[in-house]
Amino acid sequence: MSGFYLQALLKIIGISAASGISYSDGLIHLVSDNGNYLYEYPLATGLLSRHLLRDGIPTEQVAKAQKMDLEAILERDDAIYVFGSGSTPARELGFAISKADKRIDTLPLHDLYEAMRSVAGIGPDDFNIEGTAAHGADWLFLNRGNGPGGRNVLFTVHGINLTENFQLSYDEIDLPVIDGLSYGFSDATVAGDTLYFIATAEAGNSTYHDGEVGGTLFGAIDLLGRTTAFTRVISRSQKFEGIASYTTASGMASFLLCEDNDDATDTATVYRLDVEL
Repeated sequence: MSGFYLQALLKIIGISAASGISYSDGLIHLVSDNGNYLYEYPLATGLLSRHLLRDGIPTEQVAKAQKMDLEAILERDDAIYVFGSGSTPARELGFAISKADKRIDTLPLHDLYEAMRSVAGIGPDDFNIEGTAAHGADWLFLNRGNGPGGRNVLFTVHGINLTENFQLSYDEIDLPVIDGLSYGFSDATVAGDTLYFIATAEAGNSTYHDGEVGGTLFGAIDLLGRTTAFTRVISRSQKFEGIASYTTASGMASFLLCEDNDDATDTATVYRLDVEL
């Protein structure tokens, strides 16, 4: 990575605490870590729509103890997948949403997340799934190392099935400590055999409580060798929690980022990150 350019692309009114983003065919999809909706935003019209994933009182600005903590989203084949963080039992749910008719299937994730904790030897205080991506037939889940053990882990679920008879492997990923703050995975997207990721730094060591924001870095992992190709700080003051591939050209890749500013405002800003590779 030789250079980058980061700029605010658009503001979407009606979403707070955006925590995950996907993009395809002119449609941006987002989730919020304190809401129960899948949000859909067509770039052509700018008209936001909501798809309720699970009913509740309330369905937005849900209290921390009750929220599903939806942190990860990806599009695969004919569906959009959304996953809770697993940092508490209430957050061990996922959803598969049909692109064709928006039919919603609920995915119980306790067994999968328990298998992840077991195979990697991660305790509940260190388990916090913040991102997901697909590579071939496999699923990739990223555990954010913001717990006391600082465990940044890349889990691979081999094959399509997420609810039974799954096979798991994992890789420990070392991320830098900068100005005394450790960085932890916040999301990722795949292009070819490369996992492009973002990671954030916060004061404190808790998968539950937010700390003072220390910035965001962007990096890449070679999925064939499972080695980190590079990392680069892209902001010292913002906490980007979602990344999606946007456009690619020779020697250049563009991504969409969403920011969680840890407040109750109902506006989400989507940024464009252009990277010289």
